[in-house]
Amino acid sequence: MDFKELMEAIKKENGEVPRPLELLGQLDEGQVMQFVGQRQAAMSGTFIPPKYKALIALSVGIALDSSTCILNNAKQAKKAGATTDEIMEAFAIARFARSAPAMASAMQAMEWLIENK
Repeated sequence: MDFKELMEAIKKENGEVPRPLELLGQLDEGQVMQFVGQRQAAMSGTFIPPKYKALIALSVGIALDSSTCILNNAKQAKKAGATTDEIMEAFAIARFARSAPAMASAMQAMEWLIENK
C-alpha cells in the first residue's frame, strides 16, 4: 500500500485523517508509514481484545496529555464496542495514573515539611 492509499484507508476507517498525521505526511510520508506500521503491529496481537486495547491507548493519551490522541482513541474505543461508562472509567484511571507521580515527586518536600513543622 502506498502513502496515498494508506491515507484514504485511514480516512475511510475513521471518517478523517488525524491532523498531526496529515501534517507529518506533508513533511515526511515515510514517517507516517512507519507510525501506522507500528500501530498495526501493536494492535495486531490476539491476547488483549480490541476494546481493551483502545481503552489502554485512550488512558495513555490522557496520561500524556495529548488531546488529539484522546479524541481519536475515544472514537476508536467506541467503535470497538466500549460504552460511554467504560470510556469514562478509563478517564478516571488515567487521571489517577497521571496524578500519582506528582505525589511521589513531592515526597522529599513532604518529608522536609514534616521534619520542619
